[in-house]
Amino acid sequence: MGRLTALSAAAVSTTYLALVDPSAGGAYPVCPSRLLLGIDCPACGGLRGTHDLLHGHLGEALDHNLLLPAILAVLGTAFALWLLPLLGREARALVVPRWAAVTAAAVAVAFTVLRNLPVASLEFLASG
Repeated sequence: MGRLTALSAAAVSTTYLALVDPSAGGAYPVCPSRLLLGIDCPACGGLRGTHDLLHGHLGEALDHNLLLPAILAVLGTAFALWLLPLLGREARALVVPRWAAVTAAAVAVAFTVLRNLPVASLEFLASG
């Protein structure tokens, strides 16, 4: 897929997500881990949270997924670096140090385990 096509697809998808609330329906995929295993994955609540962020509701977005701002920051940075040729600059890859990748994986695993434990004090971690 070309860069301009990818940028257009991202713009259309983001506009759709801003206009159509995933909590109310729409043409959105079902999370495979929730469908097959009945558990929240690290990204569960991401669509609903992004919809809330697009409407300026940070608290509601964090209620769906506490990791969402970090996930969106990493994806957005990687996408922006890949799109640099559209501005006449050389494309760059997002270079993540090994320690950061290991830490991110450990946080994602811990977050997934904690958000799926049947403990009342941890219910705020569920994708709700």
